Parts: sequence; structure tokens; C-alpha cells
Amino acid sequence: MDVKINRSSFDKEEYCIPAVVKIGVTGHRVLENEHKLIESVNNILLQLDEIFKRILKNTPHTFVIISPLAEGADRLVARSVMKRKVSGEMDTSNLEVVLPLSEEDYLNDFKTSESKDDFKALLTKAKYVLTLEKADSRKAAYEQVGRYVVDNCDVLIAIWDGKPAAGQGGTAEIIGYARKMGRYLFWINSENGNIKEEMHKEHISRSLKNIEIYNAESLSINEMDSKFKARYGTLAKKADDSGLSRVFLEPLCENFLPQSVRASLLAQKYQKLHMKAGSFIYILAVMAVATVTIQRFFLSDYPKWLWLEFLWMLLILILLRISDRGKWHRKWIDYRFLAERLRASIFLCMVGIRCKPPKAPPHLSISHRPDDWMIKAFEWIWDQRPKLPSNRVEFEHLKKFLLVAWIDDQVSWYRKTSKRHRRMHLWFTRSGVSLFFITLVVAAIEASQLAHFLPISFDSVPEILTSMAIILPAVGAALAGIRIHHEYLRNAERYCHMGIHLSSVSERIREAKDMKTLTRLLEEANEMMLRENQDWRVVFLFQKLEAP
Repeated sequence: MDVKINRSSFDKEEYCIPAVVKIGVTGHRVLENEHKLIESVNNILLQLDEIFKRILKNTPHTFVIISPLAEGADRLVARSVMKRKVSGEMDTSNLEVVLPLSEEDYLNDFKTSESKDDFKALLTKAKYVLTLEKADSRKAAYEQVGRYVVDNCDVLIAIWDGKPAAGQGGTAEIIGYARKMGRYLFWINSENGNIKEEMHKEHISRSLKNIEIYNAESLSINEMDSKFKARYGTLAKKADDSGLSRVFLEPLCENFLPQSVRASLLAQKYQKLHMKAGSFIYILAVMAVATVTIQRFFLSDYPKWLWLEFLWMLLILILLRISDRGKWHRKWIDYRFLAERLRASIFLCMVGIRCKPPKAPPHLSISHRPDDWMIKAFEWIWDQRPKLPSNRVEFEHLKKFLLVAWIDDQVSWYRKTSKRHRRMHLWFTRSGVSLFFITLVVAAIEASQLAHFLPISFDSVPEILTSMAIILPAVGAALAGIRIHHEYLRNAERYCHMGIHLSSVSERIREAKDMKTLTRLLEEANEMMLRENQDWRVVFLFQKLEAP
């Protein structure tokens, strides 16, 4: 059986990623006039719908409610969001439950059997149920769950009477935390249903616009089809060589592979644009210096040649403007991050490892935020993963496939890329050093008046030497700028060490005797590659194009 794609809609329609807006809730457990509060919540959802429809012209959106499902506000908002009709062909909104305590312990908070049954009924409708780590006390657990909701939502709906918190983890305390975090907040007065909106929606608006831009990206269908077939053919051959049935591989390729190919091609496209633009800017700067130098010493009677310098400088400004408007830099690093996560997801899904939304450790926190668009896009794609065939897979065959198709393939890529970057670094470095010594010799000749003793009798020799003394350092500076712009040395070292560390994991995988050990080692490899990707992203986050 061959995996096929819909050639007419591969790039925009069939693989359009919807915008998932996560709504958090905090509020009182005892509520009066629930009918009025439900009306207020629905008005907020209607307002959000209108805002998002203005931003998302061609991208459907859906709501996900994050709730601890305590009595009162938690359940009221959860029900309202889950009933909400969403745009396009999307299913009804989803529920994610986060519990402050174990389910059994948490049930003790609910006084009546009706409340407990209500909690259990809602829990069965949840897409995810997460129980947080045990806190020092019950109040600390409630504070922890409230902060979790704030940290992981885009919009917070609070049902609050406006009074100070009665204790640790109270509604007022969580709202205060949301304000500090700059969360987009709707406060519903629990006594009269009045709504107060606190505008902190800049980041969510930017995130929604970015996913709209990604969905609108166009690529050549032939290029997509060719890349897809090549990637699938490689995986299929490695599956055959490993003794792994293609039946096990194909559902994943139908889901993750097209999205991975699209993200990878787009990342490559904008990487080339960004890098070539950066190199061209340095070249144009050298041409500007050369133009004014040559005009000054050799074409002084033709001042109009200086318009060439103006042209080169103008081209630099135009290129900077085009790059900035096209967002080449941001698209490259965002699309690459998504592509790398999707590449790993194919293999992690095969052993039942859940790909959680990647979070950055404190020292890499500048890499991305939990609500960045590519994190949400990846999470949505992961949620659409297919069910794998239930027939038993031979452990050794699966292990061999994961080694050759993922781990060893990544080791090979890191090593080859490291060598290529090192070669480029050495070429640029040696070229710069050569220019430096040539300039040094020229300066010495010029300073010592040795030009008169050279075996040539051109009257313009002094002007030539002076021009070289000006232009050659400019060329050297441009080479250094291009070398730093590409980060050849840093990448060479990073990829070299990644190849070494990943090779160690590969050897331990070869010795694995059971699925538990294999899973643990694959998680280690995935974590290693994720951290490398985040570190790479931090480095290139500030490599925007600038005038030299």
C-alpha cells in the first residue's frame, strides 16, 4: 500500500492547522444567580469569537477550557465553553482538567453525592487529565493549580466578588498573579454579572496572526510531492530492512509526515532567504566602499559615479525592509522548531511516548513561550495522531528501525553538518587572515615609500596601494560579518558534541533488552535534541538583519 496525498490541497486546505485558544478559569465555589453568570460567560465567548474572526480570515479556531472542575465557577465556565459552537468544521471545544490533588482525595472537597457525580461526569469528557505533584498543604495545592491554569491559558475568565482572598490560593490571589503575568483577563462580578475586560491580548493576537500566516504559506505542489515521496521512501526502505511492517508505519506517515515536510520546506525557504540576504548586505557594503574609493582616486572627474554608492546603500535599505516585512528571520526559526518537533513525533508515537508541549528550562526560557503559535500548532497536530495497528510488533525489529531511521540518522546529520560548518568557518577565517596580511604588506609598502622601487612604473601605483588599503579591510570585515552571521564555529562545535552524545545513547539503545529501557533511552534522546534546538533558537533569535 502506498501513502498518498491530496495534491490539490496539500499546502493550504487539508493540512490547515486551526488556532486553539485556551481559556482558563478561576472563581468562587459558591455562586448566586448562576443564570446571569452563564449569560456573562457567553457574552465573553461571543466577544472573543468576533475578535478572533477578525484576525483569522482563513483559519478556523476552537476553544479549549482548562479547569480544575471545582464546584461553582470552574464547572460553570467549563460547561459554557464546551457548549460553544466553533468556527469552520471544527468539533466542539475541548476540556483539559488539572487536579490539585489525587482524584480520590479531591472528591472529599465536594459535600454532596450529586456534586461528586457531576465532577465524575465532566471528568469523563476531558481530553486530558493532569494531577499536579503533591504540594506541602491543601491550600498550597489550590494555589499551585490556580497558577498552573494562569500559566497555560491564553485568556482567563474570573468570577470574583472583588474582595481580598480569604486564604492561600484564593481567587483574588490568582487574579493578582494573572495580572503580573500579563494574562488577557475577563473579570465577571459574581454579585451582579458585570464584565470588566483587562486588555493584555497583544501576545495572543500575535500568536493567532502567526498561525494564520503559516496556513497561508504557499509551496510548489511538485516540490512538496517530491519531498514527501522521498521521505516516505526512505522510511519505508528502512522499515523493510529492519523487518518492520509498513502497515505499522503508514498511519503515522499519513498524519505527521506531510506536516513535517511542509514545515521543513518552509523553514529551508526562509533560511535561504535570510542567510543570502545577510551575505548580500555585506557584499553591497563592500561595493559601496569600493565605489567611493575608486571614484576618489581614479574617476575624480566623474562625480556621477558616486550615484553607484547611493544605489548600493539604497539596495541595503530595501533588502532590510523586504526582509523585515516578510519576517524571514522569525519564520525560519519558528518553522524549523516546528519541523524538528514533528520529525521526532513520528518515532515517539511508535513506542507510545506522549509528546508533551515542549517547555524551556529557565536558562533557555527566552527560546519560546508555552503559548507561542508553533507550540500550539504542534500540540494540535499531535492530538490528531492516528491509532496504530493493534497487531504485535517484534521488539528487535522496532528497535532496529528507530535506531537507523531516527537516532543514527540524526547522528549522521550532526556529524556531516558539523564538518561542513567547520570547513566554512576555516575558509572564511583563513581568507580574512590572508586579506589582513596583504593589507599589512600594502600598508608597509605605502608607509616606507617602497613603491618607487617596485619593478613597475605606473604613475597610479600610490593610488592603487591606497585603494587596496581601504578596500581590503572592508572585504575582510564583510567576510567576518558573514562568518558570524552564519555562526559557523558555534554550530560546528554544537553539532559535533551532539553527535558524540547521541552516539552514546545509540549504543545504549542497541543493548536495550526490553521496551521500558528502550522508551527511557528514546525519551533521553528526544530531550537532548529538544534542548539543542532550544539553544540554537536562543542563538539565532537575535541574528536579525541589520545595516553593517
